[in-house]
Amino acid sequence: MNAAPLPPDIAGRLPSPHGVAFALNKACRSDDVNLHEIAGLVRSDPALSGRLLAIANSAAIGGRNVISVDDAVARIGVSGVSQVALAFSLIDQYASGACENFNYAGFWSQSLLMASAAKEFGTVRKLGVAAELFTLGLLAQIGRLAMATAFPKEYSDLIVGDFDQADLVLQETRLLGTNHLALSGQLLTGWGIPADMVRPFCRYELSEPRSEERGPVENYRAQLASSAWHVASVISHESTDAVFEQAHCMASLAWLGLDDETLRAHLVEIESTWQLWLSLISRP
Repeated sequence: MNAAPLPPDIAGRLPSPHGVAFALNKACRSDDVNLHEIAGLVRSDPALSGRLLAIANSAAIGGRNVISVDDAVARIGVSGVSQVALAFSLIDQYASGACENFNYAGFWSQSLLMASAAKEFGTVRKLGVAAELFTLGLLAQIGRLAMATAFPKEYSDLIVGDFDQADLVLQETRLLGTNHLALSGQLLTGWGIPADMVRPFCRYELSEPRSEERGPVENYRAQLASSAWHVASVISHESTDAVFEQAHCMASLAWLGLDDETLRAHLVEIESTWQLWLSLISRP
């Protein structure tokens, strides 16, 4: 996963949050941040306000409906609000781009599925705050978008090659001096997401995510990322039912210890959350 640091001119082309999302990210990293300040920043962006209210009132969050931004911020939490804003900022900015063979819509759709799965399964195993797990799942593949943004022509040519996941990482590093896993880690850490959360979510493509070098919680998060990635890939290309037909996908879910009926209920919830977000990002 390691790669050499990018030159400043290329690093400057990497995806980054703008506007209110940037201000929220900065505010949340301050030692004296408060809910009132965060709610004020959210209210300055009507689209973000509406989206946060929809998320706060979704079945996945639970509780009575809220009608004020202040209540939505309190329910989701300061960190969660910042990360949701970051996600929307990137989705809105990079709905399309110059990398001809990169499927931007497909990238975000599968990323939202991975996010929904990370939140659902991570909540079951109590591996973090729901909003933060969702954001980690959403941005775990951000290195792919970064490659398409920083190297549009070169990456467009590269991704049409007949490479498996491991070969693609090697080819990226050989041709471009970095790879999508390294860029994901670099960007997430730079946006203030804790390193112990970032590290396992930058290993989702490994066939065996567990490691003797990491503690049990970080190992579980690595397994969570792998499970979410496999489920997202199967559902986005086939269907929810296909999860049960794909041996590699079921193997990635074994650590959860769920029977088929319980797993199906969680998959239904994942698809419901995915559809909610697809509707939110389609709003002007």
